[in-house]
Amino acid sequence: MYFILSVVALFLLSACADGVTGSSQQNELGEPYRVALEELISTDTALNENMEYISLDFDKGLPLKDSDKKSIEDYLHSKYNVKIYNLTYEELIEEGLSEQSESTLKGILLKIEKQEKQSDNNIAIEVSKYRANEGALSAKITLTYEEGKWKVATHTPTRES
Repeated sequence: MYFILSVVALFLLSACADGVTGSSQQNELGEPYRVALEELISTDTALNENMEYISLDFDKGLPLKDSDKKSIEDYLHSKYNVKIYNLTYEELIEEGLSEQSESTLKGILLKIEKQEKQSDNNIAIEVSKYRANEGALSAKITLTYEEGKWKVATHTPTRES
């Protein structure tokens, strides 16, 4: 009898622990941001040529935890094999991470400007990519959570130069 109660108690504790510690990609904010940034990086790939780094400039008002940011940084570093910074445009210039012409960066600056949660399964994220005054773009990317992962539903350019 004690054995059966112990097994049932162990099973219930295990189920409760999974509910508390387990997290789905739907609830991890880093994942939709990563997908949106990847979509933007793959747009106008000429801006990516010979990039020495990627700098991520996250708007202070975004609900991203440090672990979400780290997850995005780790993904981009492993995929593109470049240094990842968390610097603004001005800070990149100050650090000497631009070409002779200060308006042209040696890498790309990705900025997450804002997000709008439309429902539990839909989120719109405004992102921009900058390399030079004549090499920049921004977009509103709407993502949908389907079949266990975030997917791009729409990609609406908002500015290109």
